[in-house]
Amino acid sequence: ILESLLATVAVFLVTRYILNMSLSFSIVLGALAAATAPASTMMTIRQTGAKGDFVDTLIQVVALDDIVGLVLYSMAISIAIASGSGGGVNVSSVIMPIVINIGVVILGGLFGLLMKLLMTKRSTDNRLIIALALIFLFCGICAVLDISPLLGCMSMGMVYINTSEDDKLFKQLNYFSPPILLLFFVRSGINFNLSALV
Repeated sequence: ILESLLATVAVFLVTRYILNMSLSFSIVLGALAAATAPASTMMTIRQTGAKGDFVDTLIQVVALDDIVGLVLYSMAISIAIASGSGGGVNVSSVIMPIVINIGVVILGGLFGLLMKLLMTKRSTDNRLIIALALIFLFCGICAVLDISPLLGCMSMGMVYINTSEDDKLFKQLNYFSPPILLLFFVRSGINFNLSALV
């Protein structure tokens, strides 16, 4: 937690007081500094086949770091929007993102329990279909409500693995994830506007 927060504080102080950027922009950049890229860590662990206490701790630290980053970012965006609209920053603009994130975590946990109930005595293919259907359903609900599904998906996986102790599903999803990651990077490249650099 300190690693995430210290990066946030350092970037905020530099952008606000050394580079003289606006308060709202500095807050958002500071919140973004807390985030790390878990995909590169996971791919390195997978490629090297590393196992043990260090790897288990590293994965948990990366997950916790991303949770802190997501909560900080949602709070920072709300504060930036509130201060940019001229209405001023109030308590609700800070509290509401926390309440929404707690709600998403609870909903994700419920989906994790539902996944555990639906996975009993299923074939390998059916387990993959059920898991993907629940993930897409959860992400669809979050898209309709205009909230980020990331914390909820983490909560879904956490509740499922701790209630079922079934890691075979995660290995199945690992084989399915490369095309999804590829789509993400292609879509990111399509949205990149080179003229913004000039």
